[in-house]
Amino acid sequence: MRVVLPSGELLFCAHHARRHASAFADVAVLVQDETDRLLEEHGAPAR
Repeated sequence: MRVVLPSGELLFCAHHARRHASAFADVAVLVQDETDRLLEEHGAPAR
């Protein structure tokens, strides 16, 4: 997952992004989550 902040960006695996979402939710300019796309492309069941 990609989290864009006013001062730059952070990249997280989906697990850690969900764990820390409350810390960046109010300040993030954009949260890009393509977890479902990755799961789909690799044949894993959607969560």
